[in-house]
Amino acid sequence: MDYPKEGSTSLYDYSDKSIPQAGYAAIVYAVISTLSTGLAWFRAPTTPWIAIVIVALVIGFIFGALAFGIFRKSRVAVVIMLVFVVGLQLYTWFLMRSTSGTILSVIVAGFLLRGARRIFQYHAEREMDAQKV
Repeated sequence: MDYPKEGSTSLYDYSDKSIPQAGYAAIVYAVISTLSTGLAWFRAPTTPWIAIVIVALVIGFIFGALAFGIFRKSRVAVVIMLVFVVGLQLYTWFLMRSTSGTILSVIVAGFLLRGARRIFQYHAEREMDAQKV
């Protein structure tokens, strides 16, 4: 027998915050990636500034669109964002031989993994509910 859900009288919201936190982590990663790409001109001043600005805007746009997709509970967006974060960090470690960005990437990847798990659970629950009807 299904009982109706009663309204909570608690002041604290106990709902799962994994998906919004994954979206916020993606936004933070997008902002930091955009800024660090823009600041790359100081390391390579012979590069035309317009090229760096365009690359920074493209990076910001792609990561921003993926963050929007995460907020909309898109499985594709969270997986692509996770691949980008992990892939860029592996590139930095092995090809650039640098440890820069490791802490940020680990934290963002953790939030994305939690969010991905919850997004996939959400879609599985919806499919089960659809099969019941």
